[in-house]
Amino acid sequence: MAHQDRETTVVTTSSGGAGWFVAIVLLAVIAFGGFYMYNSGALNGGSDINVSIDVPDEIAPAAPSN
Repeated sequence: MAHQDRETTVVTTSSGGAGWFVAIVLLAVIAFGGFYMYNSGALNGGSDINVSIDVPDEIAPAAPSN
């Protein structure tokens, strides 16, 4: 088997600005959504929700006749 010399190969890749652009757009959307929810009162917890369930009276079965 022949001896092969192996050399270190350095591969340099540079990413474009698209990833940063997407990250900044997502951050802006999240910030705008939070600002909108805060101003609309959705985050202040001031909503009072009253849940009442009316249960009908229990109807007992008739006693068996002997």
